[in-house]
Amino acid sequence: MRDVPKMTVDFNVKKNGSVALLPGCIPGATLYHHSVMAGSTLSLEPGPFHHILILISGDVEFSTDGNSYIFHERVSFVPNPKLSVDIKALTDCHLIEVRWEWQEGDDELAAEYKTQFPHIQIYRNAKQYRDRNKSEKTISRSVIDQRIIPRFAFGSVETYGVDAIKSHDHPMLDQYFFSFPENEMDVLIDFEPIPMKGNELLYIPLGSMHGVDVKEGQHCHYLWIDFYPDNELALKRLDASHIPTGKHVEFDPKTGKLKKE
Repeated sequence: MRDVPKMTVDFNVKKNGSVALLPGCIPGATLYHHSVMAGSTLSLEPGPFHHILILISGDVEFSTDGNSYIFHERVSFVPNPKLSVDIKALTDCHLIEVRWEWQEGDDELAAEYKTQFPHIQIYRNAKQYRDRNKSEKTISRSVIDQRIIPRFAFGSVETYGVDAIKSHDHPMLDQYFFSFPENEMDVLIDFEPIPMKGNELLYIPLGSMHGVDVKEGQHCHYLWIDFYPDNELALKRLDASHIPTGKHVEFDPKTGKLKKE
């Protein structure tokens, strides 16, 4: 079996802590798992990077720039990179942080994008899109679009078996997959299957052919997290392949079928 960087993230931990996840795979990017127990606060200081925070489980209060924001569901929260952010756990919380370093040219891109911070996206309300590599029943979500944070985007894929994502490559996009707890699927790397359960982080080798196979009875639900070695080509690729549906659909978890609109 091919040696592809992959690790399990321990969401059963019952103490405060921060763990770096697969460091060194993507230049300028470091992912962390933050566990923050009820009543505790984690403070993150500003630096030459973005704190892209993804609440996986728990109830949380984010505080930054004199304002507080409370969430009881999956959400992404990106504070102003020039300001600190406090993460107060109202219940035991688990978050994934993407710490993405600024590079030359990012100031110009940020000025062009005019993103208002904090940038907040409730997961269940994220824009849905269609692309040519996925079946009609697959739900694809764009959580942070490609022109919000310079050289970065992330979203998700959800479907039930039997289904598949066609193998494809994108040498202009460096990528991680992170699987939600309910996920079960095989990731195909250069057509070799790699089983991926829940709470796992997988690095997709840059330029590799990759796809997904979902067998009968399996629930595929994962985040794709993209970084752009070539910004211009990456934007062209995402603009062409992520076509908004203009609709919002959901699966019935009991049947694994799309709910009727």
